[in-house]
Amino acid sequence: MSKKGKKVKSEGGGAEPVDDPAADEEEAEEETKGSKRDGADISKVTDFVEQKELDSAKASQAIASITSSVKVDREAELARERELAAVSIEQADVDLIASEMELNKEVAERKLREHKGDVVQTLNTLVAA
Repeated sequence: MSKKGKKVKSEGGGAEPVDDPAADEEEAEEETKGSKRDGADISKVTDFVEQKELDSAKASQAIASITSSVKVDREAELARERELAAVSIEQADVDLIASEMELNKEVAERKLREHKGDVVQTLNTLVAA
């Protein structure tokens, strides 16, 4: 029988293990190489996470940009609402669209205003949708 790092010396009928310093060194080198490889594998798994400092000037600029775009959108929406409110419509047209298309009166009025009071265009759009 032989074990790693041990040589078996057989004399007669018995076998006794004998220490071999060269085999022990080879085994130690293999363990060291394995440990280095394991360490390299672990560093691949853990990888580096770069921590970046947040530039406060860039952050405040980004927030200002977002805020201004929201403000512009809100102003555009208000302008559209004022434009729609300026369109003159008749209540009979709203009632007709609401009853024919089975809509509530607020939606029918909005759709009629979006089509500048044109009942036929409004009905065609609602039927096509």
